[in-house]
Amino acid sequence: MSISGVAPILFQHIKKWRFYRETDNVLGAIYTIELAAVYHSRTIVVIFKDVSAITIREIETLSDLSDGLLHIETQPQGTYLVEEWEEQTFRFYCRQYKVVEDE
Repeated sequence: MSISGVAPILFQHIKKWRFYRETDNVLGAIYTIELAAVYHSRTIVVIFKDVSAITIREIETLSDLSDGLLHIETQPQGTYLVEEWEEQTFRFYCRQYKVVEDE
């Protein structure tokens, strides 16, 4: 499943925001953000890998975030800038992301 080519992406009913650390044998620590939301009447999970430079306006706003406009922009360094446009709730960079449909 792909959501590329659409900017910004309107998410409805953001269900989960999860930030965690994984260990990779080659790269070491990798920080990951999972965002589960409703997109075109389907629940999807967007997994952002190798996350850096995270800015969150207020941690409480993440749990209260129901709808949002998500913008993913390719950067010259080969990374992606990910930000919530409407309320400026969060912003971060990642090296890769994938979208899966939650069943």
